[in-house]
Amino acid sequence: MRLMIDTNIILDVLIRRENFYGNSKAVLSLCEDRTIQGLVPASAVTDIFYITRKALGNTEDTYRVISSILNIVRILTVTNDDVLNAFQVKAKDFEDCLMATCAKSNKCDGIVTRNKKDFLTFGVTLYSPEELLQLFEET
Repeated sequence: MRLMIDTNIILDVLIRRENFYGNSKAVLSLCEDRTIQGLVPASAVTDIFYITRKALGNTEDTYRVISSILNIVRILTVTNDDVLNAFQVKAKDFEDCLMATCAKSNKCDGIVTRNKKDFLTFGVTLYSPEELLQLFEET
């Protein structure tokens, strides 16, 4: 199963967001043990780095923790066509639209996110961390 991992899931783990850390960590564990193939668009890595550095207050620590994530997920190229296709949608949240566009162009089976409502109009299958974890508990 190829799943795009939303930025919020990765940030939950990197900066240890108290209410979300456990389930988000479990999602990344599914990626780490190759139960699922976790994918992240290259465009999200800059956001992840910026927010993590602000939270940790240290560039060296930021590189260290992001390095651990880069060993778990695969980074996908964001193409010119991806950007142009997302731009034509004129979505309120361009970042989410670009992620959904990349998920579709890379034939992902869905997106794992805590903010499903932000992706509802993009025509992709969505999983909350809890839904994804439940799916794998049942198999």
